[in-house]
Amino acid sequence: MSIPDSAQIIALLERLKDVPADDLESHFLDFKPWEDAKSALKFACEYAACFANADGGVLVFGVADRVVGKAQAIVGAKGYDPDLLRRQIFNGTRPGIDVEVEEIAVQEGTGRLLVVRVQAGKQKPYGTTAGLYKQRVGKNCMPLDPIAFQQSQVRTAALDWSGAPAGRLEKPQLAHPW
Repeated sequence: MSIPDSAQIIALLERLKDVPADDLESHFLDFKPWEDAKSALKFACEYAACFANADGGVLVFGVADRVVGKAQAIVGAKGYDPDLLRRQIFNGTRPGIDVEVEEIAVQEGTGRLLVVRVQAGKQKPYGTTAGLYKQRVGKNCMPLDPIAFQQSQVRTAALDWSGAPAGRLEKPQLAHPW
């Protein structure tokens, strides 16, 4: 499987009649309900870093992920500016992640879903400006392992061990002081 396009997402939404969105989530796809732009930005930055540290993915806002029934699960998204959200995600991640933000028209909810598409990162590791580093494992965003994080920093030259101060050196003891 790979990162789903808009047509694949719309096809998956039809399955909400029988299963909750949580069952449709994958390594490349996550659904979130829409509460407000501020809380969505927090999720968007976290998931952008999570997907960028793995193989990329899509975050779909406007779908309650634990509800069965298409009309009940699709709550829609409102009160956002796609271009502003894109800039805020870039500013809220380190290094900045350039995402695609698009709308998908639906009949339910407010009539639209907000889709944040993230490509696999080339400058890993990625994190939020709050210092949160996660990666996609299965259908969950899990904390980046500290050892893997350090190895990644060394591999990408973000951390240079040779530039660190040496530990305290002891003066050698001589057997004969002359």
